[in-house]
Amino acid sequence: MLIKEFISQTNKNQMISMILKHYGVGSVKLKYKSMRDYAHFDVDRGELQLSTKYKTIKKSQIKEFLITIIHETYHAMDAKKYGWKKFKEMYELEMNYQISQGKDEYKDNKYEIAAEEFGQSNYTKWLQKFKKEGLI
Repeated sequence: MLIKEFISQTNKNQMISMILKHYGVGSVKLKYKSMRDYAHFDVDRGELQLSTKYKTIKKSQIKEFLITIIHETYHAMDAKKYGWKKFKEMYELEMNYQISQGKDEYKDNKYEIAAEEFGQSNYTKWLQKFKKEGLI
């Protein structure tokens, strides 16, 4: 099956919903917001913020889009696991630790590294699933 030229907003939303439900965070609120990235998990609000910039996803954007959604879902999983207040505390402590070590608060943050590894390692599984479902 060939990958479609664009993924519609309906299919994109269905894919996000499937990922969230699969990882047990289906109750996470979704909010559309003007931003550069595809998505961001806002731990303060307990919501997955989705960019209004990407109503449809181009073929060339599929990999980065899926990795980002899975990455942000991992943050939602951590927030559920530890409680959002505790997770926010832990995340900020890690940021401060990295700064105190002269490192980057984001790139060297163990929670970001774990989320990115999770996104990278699960991307192919979801790509195959969505192709099989006819969403891509």
